[in-house]
Amino acid sequence: MARTEVVNFLQALVRQPELQTKLKTFPKPEVLAYAEQAGYKFTEQEFDDTVWGIEIFLANKLGENFDLTFSLWETMWGKYYLEYLAVNVIDSLSQQEIDEFLNQ
Repeated sequence: MARTEVVNFLQALVRQPELQTKLKTFPKPEVLAYAEQAGYKFTEQEFDDTVWGIEIFLANKLGENFDLTFSLWETMWGKYYLEYLAVNVIDSLSQQEIDEFLNQ
């Protein structure tokens, strides 16, 4: 359930670029506090586990190792991590792939 909440929150950032712009510079505790106030139910640990899990899932989909050579790391340069998660990770996956990740 929490994994779905984290993904839903990140998808909301994709659909609402103005919110993404607002939150991308916030420290992580403030981003998580905003998510909680907005009704998303997950802990910091659940957020971290989901984010790492979906990055690993994406690396596997791309046929890459999830290590320092992972090609998506290069797309993070010049971006805030939250922006990278929304734009380069979540938005790069189809809903079918997201569902596959959530059902693992």
